Amino acid sequence: METEIKNVSELGREIFFRIPPEEVEACRKKIIEEFRQHAQIEGFRKGKVPASLVAARYAEAIREQILQRLIPEAYLKTIKEKHLSVVSEPEVSEVKLDQDGLHFKVYVELKPEVNLSRYLGLTLKKVEPEQITEEMVNQVLSQWENKPELAASIIDPEKRRAWKERIREQLEILARTKARAAEEKQIWDQLFSQAKFALPEKLVQERASRYTEEELKRQNLQGKNEEEINRLAKEIFEKVKPRGVDDVRKYFILEKVAENEGLVCTEEELTERIRHIARAAGESEEQIREKMRKAGRLEELKSEIRLDKAFALILEKAQVISRVVLPEETPGKVMRSKE
Repeated sequence: METEIKNVSELGREIFFRIPPEEVEACRKKIIEEFRQHAQIEGFRKGKVPASLVAARYAEAIREQILQRLIPEAYLKTIKEKHLSVVSEPEVSEVKLDQDGLHFKVYVELKPEVNLSRYLGLTLKKVEPEQITEEMVNQVLSQWENKPELAASIIDPEKRRAWKERIREQLEILARTKARAAEEKQIWDQLFSQAKFALPEKLVQERASRYTEEELKRQNLQGKNEEEINRLAKEIFEKVKPRGVDDVRKYFILEKVAENEGLVCTEEELTERIRHIARAAGESEEQIREKMRKAGRLEELKSEIRLDKAFALILEKAQVISRVVLPEETPGKVMRSKE
């Protein structure tokens, strides 16, 4: 087998393969023999059909089997021998199978090299959740009162108090979520500022496409033709692509931290995460595990847990500043804590 690797971008690689005729023929003969064992052709006993007849009768199926076996085999062997850390699904093209053997091209993207000078002990200014006032609660309640299906229950004094309590709880949860997001943004801003690296464009495209599909489902597309929907999809894609960029950057940064710290997903952690998903979905743990196994998502879930542990470690080791030091204050009086 002959290979040639061409750098088409910082992370993009085109790998050209040539598998010689003798290797292709050896594979063809093996496949034909396998077909002979099961071929049922009138006038011949099972397993006794001439190889030439099997080759003629099942030519297209044999060709497909050759490609399905030799292409993945050659690709996997090459990335192992060349020590290529591939992060994207291979794109196979320019497939040619003839008397000169098998020729094809594979495009892949490699894992970027991430250099983090510091990720533990980052500075984090504590963000307090917004205080929920009675006015804020009443404002939401007023909006709810305009909904016919809720108006009757809100008029009742007891139910009105219950609704207000529920609104307050929801607003407080939202406030805590916003505060947490603001704190995490501080961490990511510091990590992004020091970790500059190329991103696999395919992964960015895939992430942005997922966000685009989700947004399209929320849009009212009734009455829009295909051209209008495609134009809308392109507009959404351009808007959400920066989110895709950030997602991919975060993934490789956390992957580097997890690698540095030797973090792994234990079986207990996997079981607990599956249990959590099962409770939310109203299904058994066994059902969720089996669904994820069939979909090939168990390894993906393990990776997700591992990266969550990496970010939790970064937050845990951050230097939390409770308040800003004023010029006239003594630095020693600053309240600092690790959370």
